Amino acid sequence: MTTTSPSTLLDSLSALNDIARLRVLRLLAQHELSVGEIADILQLPQSTVSRHLKMLLETEFVARRTVGTTGLYRVSDSMPSGASDLWSIAEENFGELPSTDADNARLVSALTHRQSDSKNFFKNVSGGWESMRAEMFGSHFTSIALLSLLDPSLSILDIGCGIGNASSLIAPFVSAVAGVDRESAMLDVAQKRPDLAPNIEFVQGDASKLPFENGRFDVSMFCLVLHHVEDAESALREASRVTTSGGRILIVDMQEHLHDEYKHTMGHVHLGFSKSDIETLAKASGLTLLHYHNLQPDTRASGPSLFAALVG
Repeated sequence: MTTTSPSTLLDSLSALNDIARLRVLRLLAQHELSVGEIADILQLPQSTVSRHLKMLLETEFVARRTVGTTGLYRVSDSMPSGASDLWSIAEENFGELPSTDADNARLVSALTHRQSDSKNFFKNVSGGWESMRAEMFGSHFTSIALLSLLDPSLSILDIGCGIGNASSLIAPFVSAVAGVDRESAMLDVAQKRPDLAPNIEFVQGDASKLPFENGRFDVSMFCLVLHHVEDAESALREASRVTTSGGRILIVDMQEHLHDEYKHTMGHVHLGFSKSDIETLAKASGLTLLHYHNLQPDTRASGPSLFAALVG
């Protein structure tokens, strides 16, 4: 056995010198469990189980993580060397513990109940579930991963591309992307993006007179652009011209709002668009509104709610 201090060795031996704690460890070697689940399986009061877990935590035989307001316990994967040696001996002799068959049956029952009644199991977890997932993986992976559903052969036109945010986001999932903007300063920044993909081209041009031939693109999109365009009808006609027959035009913009100050502070021409506004624009441009979705607002955002519309 690896050398360890006498006091640590005695503490570790003391932690394992109890049938109930060994039964707890045997359960946690199989599944991560909450205090309540352990108490139900061992048919012990939660206070007793909590006391046993406290000693096992202090001697580092188990580890705990918190999800929401729920503590979940498991056998530690980073025990001190002395504790690890004792754990190996204990684990080899779990078959000699009393009540193992009953513990096994109740463990299966607890896990089955967890699956069939996940609302109850996660009622204290759900509050922190999204934050835990965001901490591990970030907050944007779902929407980005869903872009994989796009047809990889598509060619996309990003009208009013600015510094190329939308173009760069979609480029890895399609064949080619062209970004067009009337402001050369914006395009200069777009060309120098560190994430600039090889299948993106940026071109200077106006939304009402696009520098592309008829039917070049499968999809054209306006991302928070149309409210800046004086003649939105002409812009839609141009987008339709450069989009192949049967292609689609995506509009992401602000829902109709009352922030008149945007006209003066940010140069907005239109105070958002209602569904009927988009229907009217589409019809006047020889197009049809296919879908219109109000997007769920971000509670951290201060601007008007957004919509996504598909016309063709």
